[in-house]
Amino acid sequence: MELSERSHQLDLLARRLGDLRRPAGQAVDARPVIALTGPVGAGKTTLLQALARRATDAGVRFLGASASRAERAVPLEVVRQLVRATPPDDARARLERLLDQGVLTWSDLDDGQEGPARTIAAIGGALLELAARGPLVIGIDDVHHADVPSLRCLDYVARRIPGLPVLIVLTEAPRTRPWHPEVYAELLQPARLHRIRVPLLTLDGTHRALADRLGAPTARSIAEETHRISGGNPLLVQALADDHLAAVPRGAARPESGEAFREAVLSCLYRCEHLVLKAARALAVTDEPLHGALLPQLVDVRAESALLAIDEATSAGLITEGGLRHPAVGRAVLDGTTAEERARLHRLAACLLHEDGESPVLVARHLLRTDSLAEPWMARTLLDAGEQALLDGEVDAALRFLRRAHRDGTDECLRARARSALARAEWRLDPQGAMPHLQGVASAVRAGHLGSTQAAGPIQYLLWHGQIDKAVELVRHLGDRADSSDPRSAAELLVTKGWMATLYPGVTIDHQAPVPARRDPLTIAKVKQRLQGVTMLASVLERGDGGAVEEAERVLSTIGLDDERDMWTAICALITMIYADRLDLAGEWCGRLGRSATVSRHPTPAAMLAALDAAIAGRRGDLTRAQELADTALNQLSPKGWGVVIGIPLAIRLRALTFLGELDAAAACLQVPVPQVLFETPFGLHYLHARGLHALATGSPESALADFQLCGQLMAAWRLDLPALIPWRTESARALLQLGRRPQAEKLVREELGRLRPGHVRYRAAALRVLAAAEDGRDPIPHLRGSVRLLRQCGDRMELAHSLTDLGHAYQQAGDLRQARKATRAARTLAQECGLPLLRPAAAPGRGGPAGADPDVAVLVEGLSDTESRVATLAAQGHTNREIAEKLFLTVSAIEQRLTRIYRKLDVDSRRQLAVRLRLDRPGAMPAERLGAPRKPPGRDGDARR
Repeated sequence: MELSERSHQLDLLARRLGDLRRPAGQAVDARPVIALTGPVGAGKTTLLQALARRATDAGVRFLGASASRAERAVPLEVVRQLVRATPPDDARARLERLLDQGVLTWSDLDDGQEGPARTIAAIGGALLELAARGPLVIGIDDVHHADVPSLRCLDYVARRIPGLPVLIVLTEAPRTRPWHPEVYAELLQPARLHRIRVPLLTLDGTHRALADRLGAPTARSIAEETHRISGGNPLLVQALADDHLAAVPRGAARPESGEAFREAVLSCLYRCEHLVLKAARALAVTDEPLHGALLPQLVDVRAESALLAIDEATSAGLITEGGLRHPAVGRAVLDGTTAEERARLHRLAACLLHEDGESPVLVARHLLRTDSLAEPWMARTLLDAGEQALLDGEVDAALRFLRRAHRDGTDECLRARARSALARAEWRLDPQGAMPHLQGVASAVRAGHLGSTQAAGPIQYLLWHGQIDKAVELVRHLGDRADSSDPRSAAELLVTKGWMATLYPGVTIDHQAPVPARRDPLTIAKVKQRLQGVTMLASVLERGDGGAVEEAERVLSTIGLDDERDMWTAICALITMIYADRLDLAGEWCGRLGRSATVSRHPTPAAMLAALDAAIAGRRGDLTRAQELADTALNQLSPKGWGVVIGIPLAIRLRALTFLGELDAAAACLQVPVPQVLFETPFGLHYLHARGLHALATGSPESALADFQLCGQLMAAWRLDLPALIPWRTESARALLQLGRRPQAEKLVREELGRLRPGHVRYRAAALRVLAAAEDGRDPIPHLRGSVRLLRQCGDRMELAHSLTDLGHAYQQAGDLRQARKATRAARTLAQECGLPLLRPAAAPGRGGPAGADPDVAVLVEGLSDTESRVATLAAQGHTNREIAEKLFLTVSAIEQRLTRIYRKLDVDSRRQLAVRLRLDRPGAMPAERLGAPRKPPGRDGDARR
């Protein structure tokens, strides 16, 4: 690995080594000095070491030394290292005495002052005497750091060795400035110098280097990424290989930059000019490109000097035009920087950016990493950055900025604004997370540190969590302080009161919001937009107004869920489309909003959209999807996090599971704790409605009636008695039918029909179906056909399946078997699509034939299919094959074939034995279970029909 892609350089050195063995004048290249030139970490030292080994193997003496920045001021240190490599004889002793004298001489001279030529000649001459003993190679690593007296002595030798079997091999970093350039230049005169360049590795070279160390399969998988991180610097490639080996037990599939890589990066930087290290730290702190404006100011030099200095790091593969090559390099640089230095650089960067008028977000990123907010503008900048990050949907960044502003800010109004914004940010992630901030916001409002604009969001969160008394108190307090000359504050208070009345229609505030003295057009437009959600919703609930849908679409095209102040308006626009049964349009907009980056990253708006998607699926009759989406919504937030809004997804899930026949799972929804204040909101109406439907399905019509009538009482008290909100009269009529109170049911449903507007298609269809069951002595078919027509119009497949089932039963009672068969088959197809258990007509007791003749009621027997269970039950009740065929819309032959299979499966040979087997042999016996109910667990009623 160490000598990957270095064969050319090794061949050149080998040829020069061979020249030392040739007679004088026959050398291929007579230049006595070789300089291995390349960036830091390129492998120059490794090549010099390889040359030393080859020289020794060839019987050529090698004297080596390594210069360093730390010893540049030590006179003759490099020559002394060379002398130490010679045998301990008289010549070495003489050289050491000369060196000691030379050290004393140069120690008395000022820096840069020329030493006595006699001393240089004596030391140089003694070195030349070594050549008389045979071929000699003198190797100096990092010669650019060599002390001046040593350079003078080497220059003396270089001038006199042409024709002698002596070769001087140096390594240098070309962009590192020598300590005394003029002396350095004398040694490396072009006429005597053979420069061999040592470049960085190519991608292929990186791959081969890794293969030598890690094996070919591993090299293939990580070579490209390793090259991208290292830039082909052999030192960094080797370090990444070391880190990969250390990470293998953890199953690393990519190159990992660990401790070895960090040390290698710092080693490269420490070996460069100090200015390079400063520049690398500045780039790591600012994450700026190479030619950014901050770099020359942070390293405190002119831009040209800074760029010239970091050319060395660029050539070493650490820096590119975009800044530091890779985040791993930046992390390594920062790890090697003290906390104090990092804080200083961040503070300086923040000040420079602030002075240049850069965005608050850019400045705040540096302020976060300072040790203190020493100037007032710093906390203000963090607050502005946090609010901007919120608007941009960057909640995590906003939280970091706002927490620092609140913690270290000294102005109380600023800290109050920061706390209000923190509540807004936390709410997007989890509404429960906003709660700790709301008490502080309330205190700030009372102290006069927050106005209506900043308090609007937190007041909505209080409403979300059911803390209505605190919200009312704050609204009243803001109203007392409101200034009609400030149109924005007055307008914000008006909007807040409007939403409070919508979410808690039973709450009244005996304080009028101030009317703005100045009718600012922009403010008026904003108020109208923010209150559009309320007006659209009222319009569609009261009149089924199609114009409200057009308005909702216009609103959604201009706002989104990025700002929670607009979120309620957007949600109301979606709900408007849902209530208007524009389900395709509502689903399309839910999809658009859900694809935004803001929603996908933030659980609260994502949960709300999932709940609305569930509502759309439920109204389409796609019960399984409705349940799944409701589960998704509920899993996004904790029950406490949902606050009173939990009524929406919980009601959807409860309703879906009920109609799917999963009654135990539905009952579990009722065990989820909900706040009592839920029932002061419209969300509570939906919860009561779903709970009543579950009670109906489980045979508790009294409980169902109580829930439905409670809905009606609340809606009347709130002046929201709108069938499109909750059709409580229709639902109460269903419960009354189960209780046998048909006249009361008919009265209620007729009252409902009288209140419905033409646009309320879905609710009229449901009412007509109930009316068909409630009317005594009248033909139900016209009502049911009207219900089917309307349900096909609005797209509710589940309700359509129920109405078709009733219509098929009505046709059967009227003797129109062809139409009965057609309607019933269509109902069964829809029921299968919706995941419904087999349906049962909603005819009133006593209507529709003799007891026990219902073809949709059967005893469930292990081993029989659903159809076989129906056939077996009807046969056990004494019906002929023809009667069974008519009831089930099958041929007589099909009934005979099924009975044959049933007899075989149950090991019976007559209808009488079949009745005994099904326990229907007693007078007046009825099936104990309904077809379609799950067989496990026992006792679970699967007939979730309405």
